[in-house]
Amino acid sequence: MLQANCPPLEAAPRWNFRPAKIRVSGSCPEPRSIRTSCRDGILLRAKQQPEGSPKMDMVERMVSFFFPGALSDPAPMGLRRINFDELPDQYCEMDERAPPVPGDEQDPLVVAVRPLLARTQLQGRSLKCVYDADVDGWSPAAFHSKVDGRGAAVVVAATTGGAVLGGYNPEGWIGLGEDRASNGAFLFSWPTGQLGGPGFKLAKVGGPNLAVIDNPASGPQFGADGLTIPLKPRGQERLAKSKLGTYYSRLPDGGRSLFGREDDPKRAELALLKVYVADARGVEWKLEGITWKSTVVD
Repeated sequence: MLQANCPPLEAAPRWNFRPAKIRVSGSCPEPRSIRTSCRDGILLRAKQQPEGSPKMDMVERMVSFFFPGALSDPAPMGLRRINFDELPDQYCEMDERAPPVPGDEQDPLVVAVRPLLARTQLQGRSLKCVYDADVDGWSPAAFHSKVDGRGAAVVVAATTGGAVLGGYNPEGWIGLGEDRASNGAFLFSWPTGQLGGPGFKLAKVGGPNLAVIDNPASGPQFGADGLTIPLKPRGQERLAKSKLGTYYSRLPDGGRSLFGREDDPKRAELALLKVYVADARGVEWKLEGITWKSTVVD
């Protein structure tokens, strides 16, 4: 059974889910930033900075020595530096947790996955379910008819063994048979199905290639084998496969499957499959080389 509430998650070695333990001393400077999750009282990381200018690392000191003023120039020598706040999905954020958005509480699955969406296109945006396999059909055609052209999306599934799992696709689907590359894609799992228990966020490994395979004859596929839901007919519509380690990180204990203990580690039967996208005005698509890239537009 999926829980409708979202209590603080316990410690997860892969993603630093730890309850807050804050000690305050009179001489301790105020933390520069405190990031919290969907519930108050959870502290992910509090970085304390010395008063005045932030401390520079070795590379920054070297650049400032040879090129005075370069670090304060937003476009030194005509080269604009990458701003990760303006360009989400450049990497998989493993420390920060996204805050809740009004309306999340209406869907327990959205409440559960919301903290995972830090530094993504979907952070701070309301989510809506555009595909529900039980309603729209367990087939590739039904899947692509609902998700193609919708931009960045979150796939959420539940197995008959009780695990809740899925993945984030920053590039979305268009059904043209492309292999979607991204360093911002990730998989996630609550192996026990308890959304308030230990959860794992697993980053893309081995470079950005094959983060998502956009096959019009298949359902969602993350990597060649990270998480595959083919939606094949003739009794295999609900079959899912998972093998971690090649395209996505393994579990903290070395486990190579997203599924729970009650499931076959290599293949499991799904009881639920949904896809969520931003509840926004639309999606802007740009052709970069031979690949289409999407951006959510408010």
